[in-house]
Amino acid sequence: MKRSATVAAKLSRGALLLTGLAILLWSGLEDSDAAAVTALGGLSAISLTLLLMARLSAGRRVKSGHIALAGALAGALASLCAAALMLFKNLRHAHIFPDYPAEMLLAVLERLPIWTIAGSLAGLGIGLLLAPRRLCEGDEQE
Repeated sequence: MKRSATVAAKLSRGALLLTGLAILLWSGLEDSDAAAVTALGGLSAISLTLLLMARLSAGRRVKSGHIALAGALAGALASLCAAALMLFKNLRHAHIFPDYPAEMLLAVLERLPIWTIAGSLAGLGIGLLLAPRRLCEGDEQE
């Protein structure tokens, strides 16, 4: 028996695939810009969180509180993914002077609590924006 994937699962897999492609292209460049690696870390964190949410929800309604927790997870993962990408690029290029020194790696990891709070607030905002839509859909189903 073959399971058909939901639209959310297909969207999250596509986002993860595009993120992986962007990371592959970025990793070959000689670049030590913190903005690019931070954006890719955030994008990969959001893609992973979307994939997790699509698998855990499995067609059920997701509550606003769960969206806020998913936002907190995405915020925390953004810092960890950015640091992992910096380390990956340092190891891949293997220069005498690394593209991203240890101080820069630690600076990104120091932002983990702030990015977690920001992600949870963004998730809560998204959940609150979607709440009236869910109420209208709930009225139609009854």
